[in-house]
Amino acid sequence: MAKGHYDSPRWSGEITDCSMPVTFDTYSVCSYGCLYCFSAYQRDLGLAHDSYAAKDARPVNVERVKQIFTEPDSSQFGEYIKARHPIQWGGLSDQFDEFERQQGVTLQLLRFFREIEYPICFSTKAAWWVYDSRYRECFEGFPWFNVKFSIISTNEEQVRKVERGCPSTADRLAAMAEAAQFVGGGVTLRLRPFIIGMSNPGHCDLIERAREAGATAVSTEFFCLEQRSPGGKALRYPAMSEAIGSDIVAFYRKYSQGSGYLRLNRNVKRPFVDEMQAACERVGMRFYVSDAHFKERCANGSCCGLPTSWNYTRGQNCEALMLAKANGTVTWSEVGKHLDYVRGFRWSKSQGYNCNSSENRAKFYNFTMYDYLRYTWNHPNSGQSPYKMFEGVMVPDHVDDAGDVVYRYDAERA
Repeated sequence: MAKGHYDSPRWSGEITDCSMPVTFDTYSVCSYGCLYCFSAYQRDLGLAHDSYAAKDARPVNVERVKQIFTEPDSSQFGEYIKARHPIQWGGLSDQFDEFERQQGVTLQLLRFFREIEYPICFSTKAAWWVYDSRYRECFEGFPWFNVKFSIISTNEEQVRKVERGCPSTADRLAAMAEAAQFVGGGVTLRLRPFIIGMSNPGHCDLIERAREAGATAVSTEFFCLEQRSPGGKALRYPAMSEAIGSDIVAFYRKYSQGSGYLRLNRNVKRPFVDEMQAACERVGMRFYVSDAHFKERCANGSCCGLPTSWNYTRGQNCEALMLAKANGTVTWSEVGKHLDYVRGFRWSKSQGYNCNSSENRAKFYNFTMYDYLRYTWNHPNSGQSPYKMFEGVMVPDHVDDAGDVVYRYDAERA
């Protein structure tokens, strides 16, 4: 095992539109080898490539994590924690993977978070833990732990080839059914990433099977292809193409705009989103889209699938989109009033946050995170603005008396 501790939690790179922008991981790497893993692509381009590829699993410092939550002012997450907003556990690595079976660090922290009654949304592909009484005890009778089971296909042969080292779809659905009996905050189907040629056909059947297993919500997002990843080009994309039966890189180049990071266009995705939403309506599940395209279809402002009874942050673009859809327009004041937790630290010093470039870091160096989020709101042509993020579903309409852009919902575009 590599020396030292892994540094977590961190601020999500999706903070502009994320209902749980504080994300946490137990280990520096994941034991699973999913070919589509965005975390692998990020680390493939970063300084931690060698240790990540070698699967050197460094756990967090348990005592430091406890201090962050018991002494909130000891970190820049303090105001967020004091507001009791939920964190996302399992952002870059799976907290219940095979490293957890060996080291048990997640279990230590589960007991702690249960003791302080902190709300958490988990994301996992693992199945074994639901049958382990030690883990079950941490969840039973506590209403603020929610578990998303990540399952993307009913095609077991493709699953075995693409989600290497993971339990089968059948095993995960069985684990979901078991967890639904004791996870107080409910279970969700995380149909992410949706990979055309693998997730379909069978995506609607998967939703129905998840409902039978006790899931009350579905959260989906389409796979994005990172062309700049050396490991992707050399190993992962050829293997994915072989498993799917077609050239995934050629497909994304044909039906995406831009270069480097490729996101399929809206028209390609629309029929699948329509079908999944209709399936959820048939079986009585809440439907959510984490993809920037069709996020307006979400049941509420937490695209990960949490119900409105949860105290997720409303200071983000997905919530703004819901307000614009309901009321016709939305103002910065409706969003910014929920963002006191990001006023106290600089954007350029945000814990674990990717500033993307030295130019960006210099440009926004003295901005607080609040300043930065307001800037993106008021510059519609910036990549993180509601206008650009949702590709015209939220349109800048006018500027209010405070000098902030007011956005209008474009129902026709949606």
